[in-house]
This record gives sequence, C-alpha cells and structure tokens, in this order.
Amino acid sequence: MKKTTMLAPLALTLTLALTTGCTAAAMGSSAANASGLAPAGSPSSNTTAGIAGSADSTEYITQADAESIALADAGLTADALSGSYSRLEYDDGRAVYDVEFWTASTEYDYEIDAVSGEILSMDYDADNHATQSVTVSGSSIPASSPASGTAITEDAARQAALTHAGLAESDVQFVQCKLDRDDGRQVYEVEFYTASAEYDYEIDAATGEVLSYDYDAENYTPAASGASGTQITSDDAKRIALEHAGVAESDAARLKVELDRDDGRQVYEVEWDVGRTEYSYEINAADGSILNYETDRD
Repeated sequence: MKKTTMLAPLALTLTLALTTGCTAAAMGSSAANASGLAPAGSPSSNTTAGIAGSADSTEYITQADAESIALADAGLTADALSGSYSRLEYDDGRAVYDVEFWTASTEYDYEIDAVSGEILSMDYDADNHATQSVTVSGSSIPASSPASGTAITEDAARQAALTHAGLAESDVQFVQCKLDRDDGRQVYEVEFYTASAEYDYEIDAATGEVLSYDYDAENYTPAASGASGTQITSDDAKRIALEHAGVAESDAARLKVELDRDDGRQVYEVEWDVGRTEYSYEINAADGSILNYETDRD
C-alpha cells in the first residue's frame, strides 16, 4: 500500500511534464508558421522540391491541374486518350510538371510550371501516323513550282507552320525552311522564332500536313544577327557524340550532322542508327559540351 501511495504522485508529475512539453512544441511550430517561414516542401526553402515526384507545398498547382491545362491546350479530353503519364520534376531552377499523353495517332509532351501553371514547352508528334491536314490559305501559297517529288512549295510549308502557330509572317524571324527526307518521305523542316518563343515544324512535302512541331518559350533569347557562334567543327561534334555513346563510326548507319540554332545559340544535331536503336545528340557549337542526348529503340 505504501508503494502504491508513493508512485501516484510520481505518475502525476511525469504526466504534467509530458503535457507541458508537447504544448510548447506545438506552440513553437505555430509560431514558426505565423512568422512567415516557408513550408519545408516549398520552392523557396527546398531546391530539390519535386525531384521525388510529389509536391508538398501549397504554392504548387496540383498534378491534376497540370494535366487539365495540357489537355485543354491540346483540345482533348481524358476519355480520348490511349494513355498518359505525369510527374513533378525540378528543371532549370524551378519545379515543373512533365505531362505526357497519347492518342491512337498522336503523342503530346508538355512542361507546365508547377507554381503558375504556365506552359513552358510542348511537343506534338504525329510522325508515322495518319494526321489531320492543316488548311493552308490559297491566297498565301505562291504560284512557284514545288521541288521535284513534292506537291507544295517552301513558301506553302512556311505558311502551313505559321497558320498552325497562329502567327503572321511579320511576327516572326525565320531560321530555316529546308527540304529533307524522314521515314521514307520528303518533309520540310521549318524553324522560326518570335521575341519570346522558338518554333520547330516538320511539314509533309506532299500534303502540307503538320507531322510534328515543337514550341519552346523557356529562357529563349534570339542570337545577335550575323554572329557565327561556332568554335568546333561538324567532325568534332560527331566525334564527341560517338565517343559519349561508345559507338564506332563504322557501326553507325545513316549518320547525320547538322548545324542548327536552339535557345539562342548554335548547336550541332548529330543522329545515327545502330540496328533498331536511334541515337540523337545536341552538341554546343561553341564549346563542344553535350546539351542533350536521347536513345530510342523501335
């Protein structure tokens, strides 16, 4: 009986101490939030936010919101999709949603700012699919004869791209419009930019269809007119890409190196195939650094 009597005050003392400590911790947490400190998962306090693929901040739009923004821009509804994928990532110093989806004939790839919901870039690819023709105004197509094996002229290809982008020729600066061959058919590669965005189109030379296009409004600054910007040769770019991929030139089929302009700088695009695997590299023409590379197995 004496033991029981002595333990009761001790238990009461421990209970009061624990309750006081928990209350103080809760008050400290509330005070920190009230002082304006950013939540642990917000962009302002955690530069790795989004890498794990989940958002933990009220500053971010939701993943569902990002998907809705992309679908609305593409003019599609969720029930029209064959599949989709989305993920929160951290790119170029900010959190973004990578939203990808596809239908039976077309693939779409969007990058959405996780804070503002702005579309930073998008890619549409209907290559090797039956695509919807883009209506090209007859008054905009000159009477000049198209190149051999084609049904439309370079000017018509440029107009098809402008019409799709909703721009006038006076609004843009053209980088190139050239006839090329891709997947067994002739196509026009059309590139142009405005003060704030860059556009890349692939137009079917026979029908005027938009086979693929890319829009990039992220960190784009047009280069000064007349600046060459190149310090390495096309052979240097080819060697850099092949060495990085671990592929001998003798094993590379359909090897192609082209000088292009992307995000206001000159780059070499290096592409080749090994068996059923396609390699694509983007090499900085100024210093030889690898800006981007992809492998795609059919």
